[in-house]
Amino acid sequence: MVWKTMDRRSFVTTTLGLLVGQAAAAKAANVTVSTAPPVKPKNFVLVHGAWYGGWCWDKVARNLRAQGHTVTTPTCPGMGEHAHMLSKDICLSTFITSISNHIAYQNLNEVVLVGSGFGGVVISGVADHIPFMLRHLVYVDAMVLESGMSAFERQPAAVTQKRLEQVATQGKGIAIPAPPVNPDSYRGADKKTLAWLAQRLTPQPVGTYQEKLVLNNALGNGVPRTYVDCTASPFAPLVEVKKHLRRQGGWNWVELASHHDPMITEPQMLSDFLARV
Repeated sequence: MVWKTMDRRSFVTTTLGLLVGQAAAAKAANVTVSTAPPVKPKNFVLVHGAWYGGWCWDKVARNLRAQGHTVTTPTCPGMGEHAHMLSKDICLSTFITSISNHIAYQNLNEVVLVGSGFGGVVISGVADHIPFMLRHLVYVDAMVLESGMSAFERQPAAVTQKRLEQVATQGKGIAIPAPPVNPDSYRGADKKTLAWLAQRLTPQPVGTYQEKLVLNNALGNGVPRTYVDCTASPFAPLVEVKKHLRRQGGWNWVELASHHDPMITEPQMLSDFLARV
């Protein structure tokens, strides 16, 4: 067998010919090669809603991390794995301080701060304290309060009354008992997921619903904000809240064909959306 030596000029000419041929073949096959730059990694902090803990974001966090993003899922005091810390002294300010400290101690900047459900109240408070560490606020079917208002005052009076009765009869005067887990609340969730939820939901410190949110600046404090309206099954306590918000300016309003807790029922859909924020 005889091997032929190829000089540099011949090698370059041959290589260019192959590349041109491949490009022509791709064009003939109607194949589009993406030239878009890769998605820049983001820093996500995902804040849970009432009765949950950071654990509820498990699938969403894994999906986002697989795309190269940094994701943390802190649990607020008295909730989830911190349920043993439940006390009458935990209030809304406790939650806000906890998440603010989490961001600072994790040395995070340009944070996409996501709040689900009651977590929306918390991220509003965080933005009022540390806007310079945030890039975007995302409210996922979340409660939004004006300064000087509490969650108990903002939601329908009948819902508040029922929860206060539960606090007195089942929550030892310090917590709102977790609601029962059933298929109607988590439409599309399989039995394994429902069992997983039932084992992890914990009572919500009542002080977080009683304390009024106090903002020293306009809502969002200059940080861009997006509201994700989950439209598959409207969540009754938020119907009037959303109507009120739609009349306001400053929101990027997005509708997602998911249920109230998409991190549980449609984690891939929510992950895909957040990656594009």
